[in-house]
Amino acid sequence: MEPYELVAGVRYPADLTDFTHVENPELQAEWTIKLGTANLQMFRTLFNGMFIKTIELDDIAQANSYPEIDFIIEPKLEEVEFSVPQQSGTDQFVVWLRYNLKLLQPDGQLIGAWRITGYGQQDKGDLGMGSENAMKNAAITALRDAAANIVVGFPKAPGVQKYVLPVNDLPMDDITESDETADDQT
Repeated sequence: MEPYELVAGVRYPADLTDFTHVENPELQAEWTIKLGTANLQMFRTLFNGMFIKTIELDDIAQANSYPEIDFIIEPKLEEVEFSVPQQSGTDQFVVWLRYNLKLLQPDGQLIGAWRITGYGQQDKGDLGMGSENAMKNAAITALRDAAANIVVGFPKAPGVQKYVLPVNDLPMDDITESDETADDQT
């Protein structure tokens, strides 16, 4: 993928970079899923590949110091759900991630809120791994799925076409014109 000719300001809130989910499913062991570092690594890699430049911001007002910023992204992990084999009656560990990416104009005005999901599953018997590794791999797969959904969905995200992408920057298949018509080919 060629990066968009855009400079993105990115603000990573503490609740994203320090995210920890703790849950105790009924009659099961307590699970702690720490996604803060993984979130940060995934979004940095993703946005650095999607845009010609990214500038990390401590707060939205800091964007005023960077006139080259075209828009600001502020990702937030809103919800984590998971399922263990004892709950589902299958051999699968499953993780769902729900993100909300706020897209903002450089002055902080909201362009749109874009909800993204990521889904990952891992069979507990795959590669002879234990429960913790299976859950970790399901979470990694969910992160990758969320990243793929962001890449594919960006041009159609709320407000992107109107406020962020000039018409000539929208991805498009080649268009060709032929002098022959279907009747001429017989």
